[in-house]
Amino acid sequence: MEDNLVPFDFSQKLTALQKPLYAYILTLLPNRTEAEDVLQETNLILCRKANEYDPDGHFQGWAFNIARYQVMGHISKFKRSKLFFSPDLIENLAEETLDLKDLDLSRKALQICYGLLPNHMKPIAQLRFREDKSLLEISKKLKRPMGSVSATLHRIRINLINCVKNKMPNLEAELEL
Repeated sequence: MEDNLVPFDFSQKLTALQKPLYAYILTLLPNRTEAEDVLQETNLILCRKANEYDPDGHFQGWAFNIARYQVMGHISKFKRSKLFFSPDLIENLAEETLDLKDLDLSRKALQICYGLLPNHMKPIAQLRFREDKSLLEISKKLKRPMGSVSATLHRIRINLINCVKNKMPNLEAELEL
């Protein structure tokens, strides 16, 4: 294989990551044109470093890290511009953006897991988590003792927590593809 060829699986991951990578860069740069330029620079660097990527590693995290450095480099080149973000702000925004991606994955996992709850648990979960009803209100509405509703809610929480923990790796892997 020649040095300038990018492995097929790498190019698939990079292609699939274009929209999230652009969105990430756009959160760090105020200008769409500059964000597009930085995306192109980032893609070039990622392709040049393709042989350095560990296939067992987290592709998105690696790519976003390179993009963050490209954004900081771009900003340092154009400091004379009237609008630019400080490197500290870039770091904070980058960390928050990654946290938001984790939060988004957690929400997706929770939606899936909510749908997987046993049918007898769904009405209680609906009343408590979506309609924000109290234990007393749920108990009256479903004509069940409060202790029974409380115990079921505890089991629902345990089910959801375990399910989300199990679904997160699969959703992260899907995002990387």
